[in-house]
Amino acid sequence: MSGNRLKTKLDLMDFTEALQLRMDEMAAACTQCGKCFEACPMVDPIGLANEDPRLVLAGIVEQLRGGEGSAASEKWAAACSGSGYCISACDYAVNPRSMLKLANYARVVREVGDQVRKNAIAAFRGMAQSLRTVSRLQLTSAQLAALEDPGPLASNEPADITLYTGCNLYKSPHILVLVLEVLRHMDVTCRLVGGPSACCGINQFRAGDGESSGRAGLSTLKKIEKQDSREKISWCPSCQSQFEDVIIPNLNKIEPENNFQLEMFFVWLERRLDQLIPLFKYRVEKRVALNERPGYPRVMTAVKKILSSIPGVEVVELDVPRVGLMSNYLSVTPNFKTYLRDTEFHAAAEAKVTTLATVFHACHREICEFDGVYSFEIINVMEIIGESMGLHADDIYKLLKVHNSADELLEYCSDLIAEHGLDASEAFAILTKEQAAKKPLQGKILEDASFSPGRYGAVNADG
Repeated sequence: MSGNRLKTKLDLMDFTEALQLRMDEMAAACTQCGKCFEACPMVDPIGLANEDPRLVLAGIVEQLRGGEGSAASEKWAAACSGSGYCISACDYAVNPRSMLKLANYARVVREVGDQVRKNAIAAFRGMAQSLRTVSRLQLTSAQLAALEDPGPLASNEPADITLYTGCNLYKSPHILVLVLEVLRHMDVTCRLVGGPSACCGINQFRAGDGESSGRAGLSTLKKIEKQDSREKISWCPSCQSQFEDVIIPNLNKIEPENNFQLEMFFVWLERRLDQLIPLFKYRVEKRVALNERPGYPRVMTAVKKILSSIPGVEVVELDVPRVGLMSNYLSVTPNFKTYLRDTEFHAAAEAKVTTLATVFHACHREICEFDGVYSFEIINVMEIIGESMGLHADDIYKLLKVHNSADELLEYCSDLIAEHGLDASEAFAILTKEQAAKKPLQGKILEDASFSPGRYGAVNADG
């Protein structure tokens, strides 16, 4: 950071004041032309297709300034799925995705008032409890410890990278196991930062608690920086978006000299492709389509280039709609979400792919249970990369999803339940809730009651 260190004592009033300053700046910069609204794939599913884009944007600007906005503007901001099509649509260098995130934050603060801190604590605790339980249904204490700390470096030299995992990747630990094994085979030294003790602040921010979000996010940036690694890498797109849209821009207001940056893992890996290709020692005869997400298109480009470099892999493009930062961002529109999933499954079957490969962990958790149901397998991209290097890690989460009762779960995970002192009934309830969560936005379903996937064309996903 050019010699500049993050503050050891965070001035939280500075953080909330920086939020307000950024909202004022965005309100002034937005011309209310409506192009971002027109580019948004969520407009039709939430019933706003007939709204005047300029009037909706006028409402967003009003929200940023602390007002009520309009019913349409509030609904649109709350339903943002992070797809990012709005960013390239804007001619005035306003990041509409950030703008909607801040507008929705302002609405929550105004509506909830004194309850924001209570709601933020509940949201964070719920996430932490779910993470703790689901990860412990899959890993022993020793295995968890190994993923939380890869051990001392062989020298006093800085690590090559610090990898920020976020929190929920630990619910799909086989992905992280493969990431670390790939790095080890590349002779890349790595420090890990992640889990609930290194939170990006997204749950607190969604609940309207700017101070707690700032405390969490800035503290985590400090932990990442403290590792003093040569490069800082992140895995989770939700965390990356929270840092890029909220935490780092606010830090830039507080400390203008700061130049903190995080690069997403697959983009970093693609830059090291010359180092990676010699490790692809085994042919992988797969015809692969990606479960793509448009929020970070550079990641998708990088993944395709990596996969195309593996002997035997053929990457197939599916002509289907791509929506959402991750699939859980679409839970506010369940019919639309199901339509998108079924459309992708149908297209994958029609294309005769052998493999539908997920990129991100939340997307993987939501569709991995369909593995074996259709004519193709559903695995994560890291499993393909791992196979080409002779590496394997069991996807235990996929196996957990087939258990339909606490008794079945207890029978399958009895050793781990005993080791971690878990209650099988509580664990099953958490796992079931985690699988069927209607989030991320306060549990509200924002879909238009009259929405019908038929508007997009009927889909038969029998495959």
